[in-house]
Amino acid sequence: MVVADADGRIVLVNRAAERLFSYGLGELVGRSVETLVPTDLRADHAAHRQEFNADPRTRLMGQQRDLMARARDGSVFPVEIGLNPVRTADGIFIVSAIVDLSERKRTEQRISQQAERKRTEQRISQQAEMLEQANAKLLEMASTDSLTSLWNRRSFLNQLNIQLEQVVRSGRPMSLLIVDVDHFKPYNDRFGHLAGDEVLRGVAKVLRDKARRSDYVARIGGEEFGVILPETDHGGSIMLAERFRNAIEVERWPRREITASLGATTVAFQRTVPRPEPPTVSEVLTAADQALYHSKENGRNRVSHHGDIA
Repeated sequence: MVVADADGRIVLVNRAAERLFSYGLGELVGRSVETLVPTDLRADHAAHRQEFNADPRTRLMGQQRDLMARARDGSVFPVEIGLNPVRTADGIFIVSAIVDLSERKRTEQRISQQAERKRTEQRISQQAEMLEQANAKLLEMASTDSLTSLWNRRSFLNQLNIQLEQVVRSGRPMSLLIVDVDHFKPYNDRFGHLAGDEVLRGVAKVLRDKARRSDYVARIGGEEFGVILPETDHGGSIMLAERFRNAIEVERWPRREITASLGATTVAFQRTVPRPEPPTVSEVLTAADQALYHSKENGRNRVSHHGDIA
């Protein structure tokens, strides 16, 4: 796995990538991704990268688009590359999954020489499985918050859009919670970012443990978390929000008490014929944010529902 910023500078690699390209620990960080491209292809690669940044999109593994890579000693070898753009508050980053195809190429040559159809099918099956696993890992990385292991904001917004459509089709309500850790910045300033990260992981664990199996829990930014509650009405959303709030309050925290403020909103329709027009994702988030603001303005460590304050 190799992660680069919009300027093509490598910001993160795993040990498998360092071993593949014969670099020591941390030596690739800060270098241009063109370092990993054969010398005669670097100019074209830089131009392709600029085009990709102008229109970033996921390129899945398994499309048999064989490319060439360059190791530290100058040797060139074939690879398969999957790309996935990830938008963050610090800009766009490109997550690349790289599979060395050298062994596959050698295997294909032996199979061609031996003309063994059965062995050919077995190799293709094994390679397809390898590429599928690599692609699954890539998609998981692109969908998960690295600090808390919850879903990230992009996955959360996609799921919220799906659930809004489901409300229209099923006629069943859906609720949304936004959870914000109280006084998190002063905590960070006093105890440091590592202690702050510990709190965020702890809050994530509480939300995950107290959520129902059908709920969708995500970290949506900083100290804010989102919880989608399918088939949950106004009263149910308040009950579940209080469960989360109370669990965070009574948790044993290492340095001082931690509390959270919660804002809730519910989407429901009295009839589904004619087909109602669901609110947009932005409108639902705004309603939950307004409820969260109401909780903060009224003392924090409390739950507010948008339907009660409107």
